[in-house]
Amino acid sequence: MRFLTWFAFLMTLPASAYAETTVITGAQVWNGEHFEVRTLAVRDGRFVRAPRNLATVEKLDLSGRYIVPAYANSHCHVTSADRTSSDGFLRNGVFYVWNPNTIVLSSKDKAFFGTATTYDLKIAQGGITEPRGHPEPLYTDILAQFVYKGRQKQWFIGNAFHYGRTMAEIRTVLDTLKSQGADFVKAYLLHSEDYAMRANDPKFEGARGLNPENMPFLVSEARRRGMKVAVHVETAADLVTAAQSGAAVAAHLPGYGGSGTEAMQLSAEQARIVAESGIRLTPTYGLATGLVDDKASLAEQKATADATAKRQLENMLLLKNAGAPFLMGTDGLGPVFDEAERWVAIGGMTAPEAARVVFETGAWLFPERRIGCFQPGCEADFLVLSSDPTLDIRKLRAIEKRYKAGKLLNLPDPPKDDGLP
Repeated sequence: MRFLTWFAFLMTLPASAYAETTVITGAQVWNGEHFEVRTLAVRDGRFVRAPRNLATVEKLDLSGRYIVPAYANSHCHVTSADRTSSDGFLRNGVFYVWNPNTIVLSSKDKAFFGTATTYDLKIAQGGITEPRGHPEPLYTDILAQFVYKGRQKQWFIGNAFHYGRTMAEIRTVLDTLKSQGADFVKAYLLHSEDYAMRANDPKFEGARGLNPENMPFLVSEARRRGMKVAVHVETAADLVTAAQSGAAVAAHLPGYGGSGTEAMQLSAEQARIVAESGIRLTPTYGLATGLVDDKASLAEQKATADATAKRQLENMLLLKNAGAPFLMGTDGLGPVFDEAERWVAIGGMTAPEAARVVFETGAWLFPERRIGCFQPGCEADFLVLSSDPTLDIRKLRAIEKRYKAGKLLNLPDPPKDDGLP
């Protein structure tokens, strides 16, 4: 009888009461400020307090290695629900992604993400713009020919993008996005300082966005529905408008796509306004390296590249020194360490500053979760690096092991063309 009573008691215990514990020793662990040698214990996919008796646990000695939070990408349009795509993200250390504009995913596709062996995804569904504003021509005139063959132009409205010309339209669109399962909202501002001039001019199709006067209302209504707003920006005026409207994220920073015009240059006062708003900044500065005019001479290409880097540096320093917070994101055209290396290469951030943004982005993107930390109760998603990236930002690439939910990921060798973020 006593045996049966004891057995019944064991059956009432949670699995964590008798699950195997792994104790990690010797590693340098990121503590939010710097690395320090710590002992970590993992059980049931989370960090726990290390047991006093280590004789009965599995031990993992990672002496000489560096343990960091899994990476994240706050701005990536390439998020296919397939194993090759997921393995590409995980291989590059990215466990958490925000896609700021995508076609509606099926329930089957959505179920693919966020498992123990796939990356986690939040989506905005189609972004909010105005007729023939960005990204409508991109979808209806270009992608419809190559990616979405057979789709009529009318299909893209309400799926790839939405119109938000009036308060009534904005309310309807936000309700639609909520019903489609959007986790956050994407809105478009392009040269908002010239909105009235561009609004009805065919010459600016694809190079205009929302009426800036509607942005505060859009953000307020999105918040009321429990959704943050990420805003595509091009110019300094766009960024200030997004910040003053209460948007959560600036998707791009002025000058991300090339040196551009003086409208791309921030002033110290504008940087102060942006920083005080608390909006998170996703520069996507690495995009500029892929924008080369093949018809220009090598000297002209270099001059453009130098001017772009100079403007990016000036804007980043103004924002950083004003105290503005940053997120890591790529737009989908390269791994996150490419973007971090760009920031350091132009002189906008030091290696420790850039690495810290990489380590902190995931926790901001998924605030409802306990990720990016190494205290008891935090999810055991982490990377093991062979070198210290705060001394050399290129060492973000030095991933030796990847752990998701406390389990070692065993990924296949990458295909030759693997360039996923």
